Amino acid sequence: MELHKLAQFQKFDEARFTKVDFVKNRRSMGFVLNFLPGQDMMAHHHPGKDLFLYVLEGEGTFTVDGEEVAVSQGNSLYCEAGEKIGFINTSDGKVSVMGTMTKTVE
Repeated sequence: MELHKLAQFQKFDEARFTKVDFVKNRRSMGFVLNFLPGQDMMAHHHPGKDLFLYVLEGEGTFTVDGEEVAVSQGNSLYCEAGEKIGFINTSDGKVSVMGTMTKTVE
């Protein structure tokens, strides 16, 4: 068992968004993505891995396979393996998103 206080992984950088891992093993990982206003994450995909995201703080827009999805604190998003995902902080405040990624079993 591992217990984590996610606030300690909310670390921001003026230059670019940050990704802070809090769990990483051979099957899965947990992380927090942190964005200052206007920062973004280029659309990309994770072949063979399912992705679950939960907005801890703030609001912004995910793009999943070209479809824009506005999110705010308390929203969650699930992406199947291979879906292309990006994000932009469209707000005037900070955004933190907790994510878990798990290898799929085929």
